[in-house]
Amino acid sequence: MGSLPEAQERRPVIATKERRLIIAIDYGTTYTGVAIATPLGNVANIDEIDIIKDWGPEMGNHDKIPSIISYSPASNDQEQQWGSSLSPEAVVMVHTKLELDVHSPSEELDLVLQALDGMYNLHFQQVKVARGLPEYTWKGPAEIVEDYLTKLFDSLLEAMERLAGFEEELRALMPVDIVVTIPAVCHRIALAVKATKFHVQGWPYRAKNSTFRALTRAGFNKDTFPKLSEMLLVSEPEAAAIYTARYLKQVRDGADFLRAIALYYVMRAEEQLYVKYICKERPYVLTVVFKDVVSYKVKELQPTFEVEAVTLATGHRCGSIFIDLAFKKWLRDLLGEKNYQKLDQAQLAHKISSHHTEGKQMRQLMKGFNTLKFKFRKDQRDMKMDLPDPLHNLDMDNRVVGGEITITNGDMRSFFDPCVDEIVELIQGQAAQIERLRIRLKHIFLVGGFAESRYLQDEIRVSLQLRQIQLHRPDTSWTAVVRGAAIFGIEKSTGGALSAMNACPRNYGISVSERFSEIQHDTKDHFIDPHTGISMARNQLMWLIKKGDLLLSDEAKVAEQTCTVYFSETGPRDGKILIYTYDDEDIPERFDNSERELLVAHTLEYNLTNFPLHEFKRQQPPGGNQPFYIASLKLTMRMIADPRQLEVELCWKETVLYGAVMDYF
Repeated sequence: MGSLPEAQERRPVIATKERRLIIAIDYGTTYTGVAIATPLGNVANIDEIDIIKDWGPEMGNHDKIPSIISYSPASNDQEQQWGSSLSPEAVVMVHTKLELDVHSPSEELDLVLQALDGMYNLHFQQVKVARGLPEYTWKGPAEIVEDYLTKLFDSLLEAMERLAGFEEELRALMPVDIVVTIPAVCHRIALAVKATKFHVQGWPYRAKNSTFRALTRAGFNKDTFPKLSEMLLVSEPEAAAIYTARYLKQVRDGADFLRAIALYYVMRAEEQLYVKYICKERPYVLTVVFKDVVSYKVKELQPTFEVEAVTLATGHRCGSIFIDLAFKKWLRDLLGEKNYQKLDQAQLAHKISSHHTEGKQMRQLMKGFNTLKFKFRKDQRDMKMDLPDPLHNLDMDNRVVGGEITITNGDMRSFFDPCVDEIVELIQGQAAQIERLRIRLKHIFLVGGFAESRYLQDEIRVSLQLRQIQLHRPDTSWTAVVRGAAIFGIEKSTGGALSAMNACPRNYGISVSERFSEIQHDTKDHFIDPHTGISMARNQLMWLIKKGDLLLSDEAKVAEQTCTVYFSETGPRDGKILIYTYDDEDIPERFDNSERELLVAHTLEYNLTNFPLHEFKRQQPPGGNQPFYIASLKLTMRMIADPRQLEVELCWKETVLYGAVMDYF
């Protein structure tokens, strides 16, 4: 079976001076940023990258917009029900990006626990109060993300027309590249508030695929941009790293800081990003932490800045979102469950769901807390905060007076310290690794929304005093990721960190027998398996690769399926598995009523005759029937974007029974 070719070192250099449109999208857990640029060549100037700030009525004018959407009815025509434009009583979906993937048993259990928490353990009274289905949506995370990105897309087109006159006629003529940022790893919010250190894996394919499908269905496709050249992926740490390097070189007094200073270490505190940079006289190394720690080596400074990963990622759960969760837990303990629920009706009458939601009162409360959060310093006095209606006149001993709560310095530290301690530990660990390379760490650059926290800055400075390391924060730190993504798009012909995204052109599947369900299956397909005596549904189509699935230039799309084969002691042990294709999106579920619509892409043949019977699992059916044997065959499909090939393999245990490679178009 063939292997996935290595990613090409460079893309074809753009020879023409034709002006292009670059759209960079940083869809984040809490905020989303979009940048555009219209370069003539393939060398980026950070001053020519524009951040979209005008998102329409009631959105304000900000570098980023909240990654939230509401399905509640608007109270007037100006309310867009996403971002910052929400009706007062709106129930909003928050942190949906974190729900795009569950890739471990512990996270699956966590999702179940969150669902039960949202459903109040299926308590009848709560279900009755909620009146059955939730009022806001029955949709899954991928569909919610698609709805959010659709609103973002519609508003982006309007903003681009206002900003630079990008009307439909111009969009049809101009070459376009779309660059999307993704996390280096996937972190979900756990029920436990305490920050936890753990080893992590790359952001899973499932989450990338959901994001890609949401983007293309939202409108980021060739229907909108007929001359769409490429849709590209870049990791958030790499995007922030390259922007910070350019910022240091281009903006800081015009000096080439990358050559003048021995070492830089950049940190995106909102999502925990750190970058260190070593001067030209020594080996170039770049280390990035983005809710994780990743090390890169600098391949090139001129004509463009290039890096490549040299380590696996490890990280901590210590973003500012965990400070918010710690505050909510503290408030819940302070007020008691009954009063706390009054602060967020999304936790009561609206929420019979596993989604993260917030209602009017909780949004108002968290807005006030965020103001206090970024003002907080080590020597801060106790901070007062008013509770919203209906608790605005609440009195509870000395804990709540006239609807006012007091957050002591110790309380606020208890929210911050688990996250800050983890961040400091990460920095110290990186510094220790650098010292083992006989290199001194001299400068740290702090970027990201959480970087605005004075308490975080002060605590990091204290931890760095003995090492004589200086801390800096660029002026444009909050938008470093999306600006860096735009740089990658401009310089795509020379950069090696990008992964091109394409859509699978058709569906690939097989016909199987499944356990019969009166709800799911047609009674015409029902039969009793002669070996097991179990009610089954024959000829059910299982689509392993679907039209529109994400195909990456540097990563194969892999689909696996176990095919169970039954045979008697004297019966035949050979057979065939047919791989079918279907070109449209309305994929059929039954073979018997769609056979004429399907094409056979390939036939896999297997023969188990030469294997001893004792190597197979022997099963004695009920009723005294003859025993039979079971073989579990593993079918693997690997779809590769370049060259455009589909690899298929059928194995039993460690033995390859069949393998083939076919082209697709």
